[in-house]
Amino acid sequence: MEMASDLVTEMEKDKTMKDTVINKHVILRCSSSGVHFGVLMDWDGQSTAMLKDSRRLWEWSTGGTGISLSEVAICGIDQKKSRITMPLPEHIVTDVIEIIPCHGMAIATIEGAEVAKP
Repeated sequence: MEMASDLVTEMEKDKTMKDTVINKHVILRCSSSGVHFGVLMDWDGQSTAMLKDSRRLWEWSTGGTGISLSEVAICGIDQKKSRITMPLPEHIVTDVIEIIPCHGMAIATIEGAEVAKP
């Protein structure tokens, strides 16, 4: 049987985890809807999140030498080799499998990317 103190500790842990990403620029990797960048406004703690100023990373090349989204979150993108969609004011994503906090260069290069054309 779960004790009340264990439940409180688990709730505090969830709150702390959410506090580290809410209102921050993130990259969401999703199981079927692709990869999204924006400011995380809300997250249900599982697989649904709401982004503000969301941009889909349709195709990307890292600004560094690697290939992973973790590197994109730190080094940003090579704007000439990446295809990024126009920003959406709000976007609810329901198949989130990874939330990656972004850093300065990533934010600047993704926000500054031209809108990809077909």
